[in-house]
Amino acid sequence: MIGILTEKASAARNFEKALGGKEGTFNGEQYRITHARGHLYELYDPYQLVDEELQKKYKSWNTKNLPWKREDFRWKKKQTKDASDILKTIKSDLKGCDELVIATDDDPSGEGELLAWEIIDGLSLKPEKITRMYFVDESRNSIQKAFKERKLLDREMDKDLDYVKADFRSKWDYLSMQFTRIATANGDGKSVLRQGRLKSAMVKMVGDQLKKVDSYKKEPFYELRFKDENGNMYINKKGKRFKTPEEVDIDLESSPVIIDSTTLKKTPPPKLLDLAGLSAQLSTRGLKARTVLSTYQKMYEDQVVSYPRTEDKTITPEQFEELLPLADQIAQVVGIDPSLLTYRKRRASHVKAQGAHGANRPGPRVPEDLSDLKKYGPGADKIYTLLAKNFLAMLAPDYEYEQQKGHLEKYPDYKAVTDIPKFRGWKAVYNVSESEEEEATNKKLGK
Repeated sequence: MIGILTEKASAARNFEKALGGKEGTFNGEQYRITHARGHLYELYDPYQLVDEELQKKYKSWNTKNLPWKREDFRWKKKQTKDASDILKTIKSDLKGCDELVIATDDDPSGEGELLAWEIIDGLSLKPEKITRMYFVDESRNSIQKAFKERKLLDREMDKDLDYVKADFRSKWDYLSMQFTRIATANGDGKSVLRQGRLKSAMVKMVGDQLKKVDSYKKEPFYELRFKDENGNMYINKKGKRFKTPEEVDIDLESSPVIIDSTTLKKTPPPKLLDLAGLSAQLSTRGLKARTVLSTYQKMYEDQVVSYPRTEDKTITPEQFEELLPLADQIAQVVGIDPSLLTYRKRRASHVKAQGAHGANRPGPRVPEDLSDLKKYGPGADKIYTLLAKNFLAMLAPDYEYEQQKGHLEKYPDYKAVTDIPKFRGWKAVYNVSESEEEEATNKKLGK
């Protein structure tokens, strides 16, 4: 019997749909599915991880007792609050299984591996074989493929490099909690200022930037520029700048324009989005990053969108082929004319045989209407629309424009460049700036 351990209940449900139930036979092999609920084990308090003579020091929040020494810690974990019942269920579900499959999330950080090994170690599970299912998402095809292609792991967790990576990061996160004691001791005396490996670095970056903002002094400058009858600006990039307008030499005359070149150029669609890029664009529409992640996670669990926490900006050929047949349906949902999607080949810039979960994109389950997404939380329709248009853009032709370069006959150091749109291509599907006006003002160089 094969016991499959997933990370959470929603993942277990998707596995059941893909394999044919919580328990049964798939691909000629008997299996049983069980699930965790995130991390079910956690490290003890710092003073409980050191020798008795050091406990008073590590319990104190006085900064004279810092920094901590890594060598002082004897790492051990305990069950998290309310984990007892679910751990009993996992142990019961896995009873009689000679193969245990780690089917937790395949995170780049190795977090899914750490979560699974904590359970295996904590429950003293000793299956004859431990394997790993690697899947890019929780779609039916991905799960079935991962089941058939399970990878054999060493039964010693310290030889699983994904676990080693996640365990090291987890311990470093834990040790960096001492930054909380430093910040709190230097705060207002009323609040616990939670800091750590990541947050401390972020706070420093924000603080440094605030210093620059506070010390910034606006210093206007003046320089000479020319403009033609079409509104194009001619600039000398090495020209002098002055503190007052009176210093600028304006004893000049009009000059004919010399066209240096006229070139037809093309621009391919922009890269696919990751979560940071998605959140950045949606923040301008009133959605906070926390809201985006919360709503997105619920949509992912229903396979409406892909795995959220990815660093990939490309997708694999398999992921491309899975979504391609759904392109017209996705386009109609977000109000895009499918006839615009005339480039239905793999773009080398967007589709690569590498990566893990692939860039953020629509999932295999396409909603009938954007209004169907309201149940997932605030901004679900905006999230899906942005992801869909970004994905569909790579199925549209390149954007084409004519670029003109010119200079002034009497003042050759003054030059201008203008881009005149010729064919909208992917911009008719996904316009990043959402501004038509900027393109509309681009006119040919004047006389």
